Amino acid sequence: MYQISNEKFGLFVAELRKKKNLTQKELAEKLYVSDKTVSKWERGLSMPNVVLLIPIADVLGVTVTELLRGEKIDTQKNIDTKEVEKLVVGSLDMAIRNSIHQHRKNWILAYLLCFFISIAEIIMLVVSGNSLTEMKGDILLVTGLMLLFGAWFCFFAKDILPTYYDSNKINYVSQGIFRIHLVGLSFNNGNWTYICTTLKIWTLATAVLYPLAGIIIINYFNISLWNILNKLFLIVILGGMVVSIYIIGKKYE
Repeated sequence: MYQISNEKFGLFVAELRKKKNLTQKELAEKLYVSDKTVSKWERGLSMPNVVLLIPIADVLGVTVTELLRGEKIDTQKNIDTKEVEKLVVGSLDMAIRNSIHQHRKNWILAYLLCFFISIAEIIMLVVSGNSLTEMKGDILLVTGLMLLFGAWFCFFAKDILPTYYDSNKINYVSQGIFRIHLVGLSFNNGNWTYICTTLKIWTLATAVLYPLAGIIIINYFNISLWNILNKLFLIVILGGMVVSIYIIGKKYE
């Protein structure tokens, strides 16, 4: 299997960047990353995320194969560049899968923690004298939905979209029973990971903080105040979630 050299990759990127008369900051801005990230690539300290390989190659005027090999390919030689590209990208497969597996494992642990905290909060509300009937209209419903969507994103959502998303402007993602459709936002492998992370954070945070807010307001004030404030909370939660997705999605689109 073809072995990729971080150092050779970094030197090649630095060489191509300088030929394009780009500073590290200018290259970083074109790729929506920090100049420190570019510096790490060029020093061989790290490799870019696989979804950035095509944008980097496009900006620097080379193929992905040349980029990962760290050298120009002599077109006069009898080299099947497509086959080389498959081998090179394939050599990244294990590292990518390990990274995805580790991230998923971390999010599953985070979900389980939030799940048990949410259940404990519901139990506290019941013990304090609030019936399930009083809570089912807001706290139980919202917490349950957030845990359901959070479970989908943490356990089942695919981290990588099909390649046709990168070459077409598609404003929806459909995976199993889940579907997200946002007008004016194109989904691709440049922004999907960030969107998933944003949704995981919002759903899990809401599942924990929403019933906590109910405990504080109902027990220290009264349920009438909660019935007024919870509508405001829902508007902030849903509105903030949508706005966050648009901001993150547009930034990495």
